[in-house]
Amino acid sequence: MRIVMTLALALTLAACGPDIPDLDGRLSDAARNAPFPNLIPLGPVLRQGDATLPRDAATEGTSLEARADSLRRHAAALSRMQIN
Repeated sequence: MRIVMTLALALTLAACGPDIPDLDGRLSDAARNAPFPNLIPLGPVLRQGDATLPRDAATEGTSLEARADSLRRHAAALSRMQIN
């Protein structure tokens, strides 16, 4: 058993070998010399995203009620089911 565990560990470590692709070779000269992008605060961006998605409370409430009814029906069917 100890030999099997040692072999499994050795194979796992061998799978983690140094055959990682060279990422620097994949960058073009234009990408390598491009300026660093400007960083912006996320707060205003997130607020803007929330503002563009208007929510209709009636529609959301109706869909939640329908889902709750469906779950109640499934629960009732499961509680009536005979378990052998």
